[in-house]
Amino acid sequence: MFEEREIRFFEAQALLKKCGLNPVDRADYRVGIFDEDDELLATGALVGNMLQMIAVDPACQGEDLSVRVVTHLVNAAARRGIFCLYLFTKSASVRFFEGMGFQTVAHVPGEVALLEWGSPGIREYCRELAKLRDPDAVRVGALVMNANPFTAGHRFLAETAAKECDKVFLLAVEEDLSEFPFSVRLELIKKGTADLPNVTVLPGGRYVISSLTFPAYFSRDAARSRLQSKIDAEIFAKHIAPALGVTDRFMGEEPFSPSTAIYNEEVKARLEKSGIAVHILTRLALNENEKAVSASEVRRLLAEGKTQEALRLLPETTAEYIRKHEDEVIRWVKKES
Repeated sequence: MFEEREIRFFEAQALLKKCGLNPVDRADYRVGIFDEDDELLATGALVGNMLQMIAVDPACQGEDLSVRVVTHLVNAAARRGIFCLYLFTKSASVRFFEGMGFQTVAHVPGEVALLEWGSPGIREYCRELAKLRDPDAVRVGALVMNANPFTAGHRFLAETAAKECDKVFLLAVEEDLSEFPFSVRLELIKKGTADLPNVTVLPGGRYVISSLTFPAYFSRDAARSRLQSKIDAEIFAKHIAPALGVTDRFMGEEPFSPSTAIYNEEVKARLEKSGIAVHILTRLALNENEKAVSASEVRRLLAEGKTQEALRLLPETTAEYIRKHEDEVIRWVKKES
């Protein structure tokens, strides 16, 4: 007989370490499965819409305890109104989870896979994207940008793509973990590209550089970036590009952030295998004596009270917003800097 019940972090630590996992005290719900002697045999956690830290005592393999843990967590999520769940797993476990009804979103063979359960999922997301396709466009460009905030450099990327392609989709990173809130970043991107008639700006959603697909992007953890970059690149190549009919991807070179430089490298490698041309453009510099324009430099200048210097690096649409909301913007950048 087994007993299933909610447990606290300290109760799971020893088993997680025994199974080679790094115990993390971060969960909305944590389940434990105990034997008749009240010994913990298996555990797992629900963190938002992610299933994490699923572990079964090596002595109890074959008892279907993993199935019990996952089923329990799925039901716990449903009670919280969460009906689409995700998990990362090693390649060796993909078939097991697919047997439980999970769908593979992206798989880096021999390394890791991202799976999901429930809906709306990647299929529904891509069906909505496909409605935006332009049947007459031969070259279809795509850009992904955080734009924290939208700078003259971002404008240069969008303008270059718009000149080279019949249609351009600009996907704004939707995760709200940046100094400028997503609603503001999206507004500034739209205003900054409003005069480019063949550019359509879209929220990136959960499948484009989000804390789901690429958490190291937001933590700047370069050590984890390569694997997560591969997952994000696989999602774009396998799902997003076909849905939108993308033929070309445009990116800016990245001399400042190691994690973003790794991301560019992995995206280029994966997309070119799919026949998608990847253009990594030299960053815009206002003149030959200045370094390249970057959003991080804009935020630094704003935080230091050098507003006029920061405005030089921005298109007028972003500069106008900052002039109108300067006090609030400075609070954002100082809080995060």
